Amino acid sequence: MSKVYLVKPNSENKRIAFGIEKLADFLKEDNFDVEYITEEDAYDYRKFDGIKVYAGNRNDSGLIKKLEETKELLYHDKVDGQEGFYIATLPTQFFVISGVDATGTLYGCLELIEQIKKSGAFPHELFMADAPKLKLRGPVIGLQLTKIEPPRKTYEYPITPSRFPWFYDKKHWEEMMDMMLKNRCNVLYLWSGHPFSSLIKLKKYPEALEVTEEEFAMNKEIFDWLTEECDKRGIWVVLKFYNIHIPYPFAIKHGLDPLQSSIDPFVAEYTKECIVEFIKSFPHIGLMVCLGEALRGTQNKTDWFLETILPAVKEGVK
Repeated sequence: MSKVYLVKPNSENKRIAFGIEKLADFLKEDNFDVEYITEEDAYDYRKFDGIKVYAGNRNDSGLIKKLEETKELLYHDKVDGQEGFYIATLPTQFFVISGVDATGTLYGCLELIEQIKKSGAFPHELFMADAPKLKLRGPVIGLQLTKIEPPRKTYEYPITPSRFPWFYDKKHWEEMMDMMLKNRCNVLYLWSGHPFSSLIKLKKYPEALEVTEEEFAMNKEIFDWLTEECDKRGIWVVLKFYNIHIPYPFAIKHGLDPLQSSIDPFVAEYTKECIVEFIKSFPHIGLMVCLGEALRGTQNKTDWFLETILPAVKEGVK
């Protein structure tokens, strides 16, 4: 059984840790004897007899900086753009993964796994650079159905287990996220008409909640978990919502149409409250805005975005 010394970096970055974990799991499954050493130990890497692997972010890794200064680590290819990496084989079979950032380091770990699979062993020498060409790469998943649920209208589907049982299946999500990571996806788009009424509570507008307390708790838990799991795989969760849609019970109480084709100051105030509370509740989830579907007129859409949505986002990130 061949021995591999895997360096545990000083960085506590979750993406780098996940990449090293993936590499370690693969090596163990491939019958390598994996032993962890510290980053400080790796400064004197020549004393370890056998294969050694280090993965780190070039911008904050003391070990990579030292190897660059001593000219032990040289770059034969230019790494352009974010999420890139360079893999080099140093003397005494020391494989160094130098990431442009944490995601690049993660991708470098996965690439080393692929190179070992191709060769059936650690390559004798490996010098390569790679980086994604597209900035945003990922699928769209609609929290929508193929039929309308009267009296609700188009795209109006509160997020519940009865409508979307798959959404609460963590094993399913893990398989999906690992598939996305394998294909170097870095964004997951979720589309919903008005998701806020399933994910947040507003003290000022309690009637806007469209799910039960139990369903609300389930939604909060699965969104928190999904965001965390995606993040360590270098994936950004982005939630898209349509405009102007409002919750059905909220619309009924206030005598409004659930689909608003023009700007109502009362609805604008409600929407601002939604966005602010959502950002505070889920600070790492992005928002994608669809200004169409219900809202009509270019000027209406411009005003809605500039006077309602943007001020709410700015307030939410304070």
